[in-house]
Amino acid sequence: MPMYRWDDLEEVELNPLIHGRVVEVPNAMLARIKAPKGPINMHRHDFDQITHMLAGKMRWVIDGEEPRIVTPGDVLLMPAGVAHGGEVLEDAEYLDIFAPGRQDFSWYKQRLPQK
Repeated sequence: MPMYRWDDLEEVELNPLIHGRVVEVPNAMLARIKAPKGPINMHRHDFDQITHMLAGKMRWVIDGEEPRIVTPGDVLLMPAGVAHGGEVLEDAEYLDIFAPGRQDFSWYKQRLPQK
């Protein structure tokens, strides 16, 4: 079974707004993401997302809820299909768990060292 250290994985552009590192198994994905200050467009997707803030500050808007400020130690749960977005208020770093994994990040596994 593979094991990785975040520091050993290449940090790459995951999309035009964020950089990070990704590991995955068949039914879930974990991404360590760095996001610079700026907006996050409202969006929705067909996978569940759990976000654990490590550093920085963000204002999250989740459809049907009041906006909230999240800081290190906060954990957000976003079920598939629920619109969400907001703004990175201070450069942020966070862990995102996606289940099932995001297809648009799956190319990253080709960059993982073979164990």
